[in-house]
Amino acid sequence: MADADPPRAAPSTRVAPSTQVGTPPPGTSLGDKLSASVGIIAAMVLAVLVNVLVARHYKRWDWTQGGLYTLSDATLSTLRSLEEPIRVYVLLSSDDPLTLSVRHLLDAYRAETTRIEVEVTDPDRRPAEFLAVQQRYGVVAGKTEDGRIVTDAAIIVARGDRPHFLTASDLVEVEDEDDLRSRPRLEQALTGAIRSVLRSERPRVCFASGHGEKSIEAGGADGLAALRDRLHKNNYEAVELGGGHDHDHGEGDAAPQAAAPEADLDRCRVLVLAEPSQPVPPDDVARYRAFVEEGGSALIALGPVPDESDQRYVDLGLSGLLAVAGVDVRSDFVFELDPRLRSTQGFGETFSPVVRPHPITEGLVRAADQGLGPVLTVASSLAPTRRGPVAPVPLLVTSDQAFGMVDFFGWARDPSEPRPREGDHPGPLTIAYAAELPKPGGSTAAHGPRVVVISSPSALYGANWQSPELRGTAVFVESALSWLAASPPMLDIPDKPAFTAGLRLSEDALAGIFRYVVVYMPLAAAFLGLAVHLSRRSTERRPPAKGGPGAAAGRGPGEAERGEAPR
Repeated sequence: MADADPPRAAPSTRVAPSTQVGTPPPGTSLGDKLSASVGIIAAMVLAVLVNVLVARHYKRWDWTQGGLYTLSDATLSTLRSLEEPIRVYVLLSSDDPLTLSVRHLLDAYRAETTRIEVEVTDPDRRPAEFLAVQQRYGVVAGKTEDGRIVTDAAIIVARGDRPHFLTASDLVEVEDEDDLRSRPRLEQALTGAIRSVLRSERPRVCFASGHGEKSIEAGGADGLAALRDRLHKNNYEAVELGGGHDHDHGEGDAAPQAAAPEADLDRCRVLVLAEPSQPVPPDDVARYRAFVEEGGSALIALGPVPDESDQRYVDLGLSGLLAVAGVDVRSDFVFELDPRLRSTQGFGETFSPVVRPHPITEGLVRAADQGLGPVLTVASSLAPTRRGPVAPVPLLVTSDQAFGMVDFFGWARDPSEPRPREGDHPGPLTIAYAAELPKPGGSTAAHGPRVVVISSPSALYGANWQSPELRGTAVFVESALSWLAASPPMLDIPDKPAFTAGLRLSEDALAGIFRYVVVYMPLAAAFLGLAVHLSRRSTERRPPAKGGPGAAAGRGPGEAERGEAPR
């Protein structure tokens, strides 16, 4: 019998004196205590300063797709010009899908001004507060079958006792009911409501008629109804003035209209002369000029008008009115040859002019890198007369490659790629001017009369408000009218991108989902588990290979079988 191994000595467990249990750590010096206290106080002071700095310089970042909570220039100018509190009542239940978006947007509004007061009243959870709002503003409410309260107003924007009601349909525009695609309109609705309660008067914009102009009731891509609607939505009053000639209402309306009384024109803030196609009588020109010289403003949009023989342009007789602004219209036809500015279709008669700095074009200049710019079709060139009371300021100009073709009718008989000839007007050419005249004697207005002249009537066409590609032209016209009326910029907020708000499932689709969830997916999981189980069993039954992990390394066969006796 083999002798037992001698007992082995236990390892030493002696602990150094400095680390033995019960020995107190060395004491902390007074300098260390003061240093720690100063560090704590400094951290507290730094935290307070950071909070004060953040409170004074509030900043939000919008990482949503399409910038849902990024405010437009029109909204920012509206909020920063508020002089009295505006109260916003949100009457949406907490489980309404719009509630969170409305709250985030109102947070962005309050980050720009302290005069926006928000009160969120859940009709289901705070019925007493909702009842008070209901009685004050006459909100109509009812209950659904599941007990939820529904109202005819989702948001109320109020200035004192003057409310503006917004419904759910004002906040979201459904584009496709089949695909459930919707487009948020929260900012348009809220900013429009704020402007609505702020405005105490409606500036009157008067459209001259009787000289072949289109009616403001005419719709379509080349009508003025879209411009009229935009004016109404921005709290302007759009009316038509009478004239001495036939009105261009269409066939069957050839009865002459009597001239409107001068008192009607005196009540106008802005006179719009939109694409006259017949000569304007001297009496009307004199009346329009007197209106401007006495403090009114005017927007004149005219272009080349061929006569009945297609041999020359019609003399509209507006030189006396244009002279007030120091501008004259040339008898030519503008072609833009710069491929960066001209349209790919046509000969260059449709082009995007270069925007010059002016209060009217501030928004377009800032948005130039985003591709937002006016687009005009068929224009003549303008030239300063140097005889007016002030020097006009160019707003829209062509490139230096453009030219004004004088003999347009000769070219039109055999049209080809236009090239400048001797006698044509070389570029750059001015397409729009603005002029601000001195204030009349005794006037208490903040500024003198203002005039904007555009030598392309396409700027006023309805297509500019119907096509996103032409929105830059609509912005230019609306900014010009706001400048002429001395009113805040019109509410032009870009549309947010549409998104799918839900999922519409048919009976067949539901049956297919049921089969996948209840049958196919469990069967697939079962087959996968069975395959894993069989794979593991086959591995367990396989004998280990010699020299592999199961064999004892460095031993003979006998030792491997006997093993090593425990010590």
